[in-house]
Amino acid sequence: MKKKRRKRKSAWAVFFKPIKVIFSIFLILMILGLGAGGIVYLKFGDEISACKERADQIVAQSKREDFSQPSDTRIYDSAGQVIGIINTGHYEYVPITEISENLQNAYIAQEDKRFYKHHGVDFIGLARAGVALVKNKGEITQGGSTITQQVIKNTYLTQEKSFIRKITEIFAAPQMEEKYSKADILEFYCNTNFYANRCYGVAKASLYYFNKEAKDLTVWEAATLAGISNNPSRYNPVTHPEAALEKRNKIIDNMQKNGMLTEAECEEAKAQPLTVAKVTEEGTKETYQSSYAVHCAAQELMKNDGFEFEYTFADETAYNDYKERYQEAYQEKSDLIRNGGFEIHTSLDSTLQTQLQAGIDETLAKFTDVSDNGKYALQGAAVCIDNRTGYVVAISGGRGTDDEYNRGFLSRRQPGSTIKPLIDYAPAFETGYYYPSRIVNDHLFDKGPKNSGNKYYGEVSVREALNRSLNTVAWQVLADIGVDYGTSYLDKMHFVGLSYLDNWNTSMSIGGFTEGARVVDMARGYSVLANGGMYSNNTCITGIDSQYEGDLYQENQPEERIFTEDTAYMVTDVLKGTLNQPYGTGYGLGLSIPAAGKTGTTNSSKDTWFCGYTKYYTTAVWVGYDTPKAMPGVYGKTYAGKIWYDFMKQCNEGLPAEDWVMPSTVAYYNVDSRGEKTSLETGKQDLFSSVAEQNARSNSKKWDEEQKMKEENARAAAEQASRDAAAQGQEQAAAGLTALIGELNGLTYRDEATQEMISQGQSMLDLLAGTEQYDALKQQFDEAADRAEALPYEEQSIPPSQEIGPGITHEARPGEAPSSTEDVTSGQAPVVQPGAAPGGFEAVGPGGQ
Repeated sequence: MKKKRRKRKSAWAVFFKPIKVIFSIFLILMILGLGAGGIVYLKFGDEISACKERADQIVAQSKREDFSQPSDTRIYDSAGQVIGIINTGHYEYVPITEISENLQNAYIAQEDKRFYKHHGVDFIGLARAGVALVKNKGEITQGGSTITQQVIKNTYLTQEKSFIRKITEIFAAPQMEEKYSKADILEFYCNTNFYANRCYGVAKASLYYFNKEAKDLTVWEAATLAGISNNPSRYNPVTHPEAALEKRNKIIDNMQKNGMLTEAECEEAKAQPLTVAKVTEEGTKETYQSSYAVHCAAQELMKNDGFEFEYTFADETAYNDYKERYQEAYQEKSDLIRNGGFEIHTSLDSTLQTQLQAGIDETLAKFTDVSDNGKYALQGAAVCIDNRTGYVVAISGGRGTDDEYNRGFLSRRQPGSTIKPLIDYAPAFETGYYYPSRIVNDHLFDKGPKNSGNKYYGEVSVREALNRSLNTVAWQVLADIGVDYGTSYLDKMHFVGLSYLDNWNTSMSIGGFTEGARVVDMARGYSVLANGGMYSNNTCITGIDSQYEGDLYQENQPEERIFTEDTAYMVTDVLKGTLNQPYGTGYGLGLSIPAAGKTGTTNSSKDTWFCGYTKYYTTAVWVGYDTPKAMPGVYGKTYAGKIWYDFMKQCNEGLPAEDWVMPSTVAYYNVDSRGEKTSLETGKQDLFSSVAEQNARSNSKKWDEEQKMKEENARAAAEQASRDAAAQGQEQAAAGLTALIGELNGLTYRDEATQEMISQGQSMLDLLAGTEQYDALKQQFDEAADRAEALPYEEQSIPPSQEIGPGITHEARPGEAPSSTEDVTSGQAPVVQPGAAPGGFEAVGPGGQ
């Protein structure tokens, strides 16, 4: 049988055979891949769709600001000088033009060799990662991520190695490269990487490790940073120098393999020792200025969110509810600021700050005792406000600069008598029923307060009562106008720390608060008086610039009317007397320009204050122990007053002696003995407000009651004056009668004058009827009169009048002989007409004036 001849294969057949095999395998793999993909999609389709939606959302909402970290929060004074830095790592964002090409090349050589060729996803790199995945039985050991994917991961996703995160990166990366350029993405990458040792971003890392800017990095320095960011904990050159050096050299080799370095440059870079500078920049220590600035900035951000601040509360529930809401909102904003990314511009004047701090430190320097916490036991705090702007310009929270506790706005202390103008007298002037000349009876009464030194002055004017700081008068005034009415003005002036327990607390009239008042609030309250009754919502913040959101400060916040201009002027006029009246509690603290103020001293002098102002500045000063302690002999005028005086003298130096302008609705009127307006010329005048009087008249019922009370008071005063005059007449009659009894007992003879003396004595005795002295003096007088009448008679030495014509008499002249033999005794008692007191005064009986 004949064998079949094999067909000879052509050269082309030989050539295409392997191609057919490869193509067949490819088709099989593609079919298998599509099948597997279909199975995967059916099983994980929802998750994949979610990844796609998430990726779309990321890119759509992406903005350049997302690729930076918050910088340090910096605080500036009014001159633009940095007065505080809150260290958040000293992060600084730098553009790609300020980043060394050596670092850019190191990252590309190490992390993404085809960075400039792919469109966000390197499929070759993914294949390499897939092979590693199979080799490691499903465990992800390398990512295959591009720099673009890593930027997405660092900024928007977690560091977890998961398929979901990887798929989201793959979907987002191409879109990201459509939105941003390659240079942008490399810039984002360098600024978002973490380089260990609190170094976020290449700028901070370059400074910390090599003490240079990012644009000046050498090859070996760039390779070191690229190695650190690959795995900060493993390649930290401070803690793992050997591993960091090995990683650095591998990156340098990769740079040479990718044509970025010559062999000589590669060897030179690897030959450099790995040294790090470890340059650190600490944040500034928190000062009285910076702590207050952060506090005010946090509250400004709360305002931006619409937080409604409250200051008085109906009950405990309302108080606790507000406190919880406030603390949560405040902490959020405070943390936000302290986490960085803000520039806070303030009105704080560093020159005035230095003067205020020196005043406290120098005045209290002799008190060297320290507490267990190492701080000075005796402390002081002060706040100064520029009345022309309403901004706080200086705040001292204690002695020295080492104590970070700012008593200027954190501490609440009993304000003592400094609260009287704000809660008692100014609100009372608003009613129209009180004014500087109004008379109030200063006396000790049941369950009422005592005056300092236990001195009481009876009926005094409101003006004098405030200058003398009489507690009983202040108590009566607040009780009359109502505690709720008085505290409503503290609410309007945003006093922090008022308790619901103070709603009926009459001791608030003299500074007896449940929780106390802050120094900054006292300064703000007095600045209202200095500014014609207007409250400024300015704190110390003039600007808040966010790294991400721009300017956040709402400027030109409207002022609030608290007191009428009339009330503010009249209270200010009264408070001038504290400084310039001899009985004023702050006498001697007057300045060379018009000023007003008030002292404050609590029980046992545990808290001492002075609050005062000029047209230009208002300053409140507190001195006391952190843990309240008695300070015998210390008053508001002493240390707090001296601090106020010394500082105000400095900050007002060279300013015109400008006084407050009297409103057209305020005028001087004559006042009578009851302090009421009168058309009579009394020689005494005081201020009255037509606005306040109209306010009073608008409440006709109250006005009628007030007028009736004044009439009753006037009638009672007249009766009391009559009684006082009668008592005075009786005292003088008793003294005259006693003298006359002595003269009668001293006589050795009697004459016509003797009988007149007895008649005068009887008249004086009649004035004493009903008094305790009557019986004793009557017995003495009767005995003396009986004795005198029993004496022998002697003729007068002075001749009687001679009748020289009908109805005409002639009085004897000196040297003229008497026409009769009757002698005139010398030394006779003065003639007192019946009903008249000795000495020529007129006796006043009941009902007399």
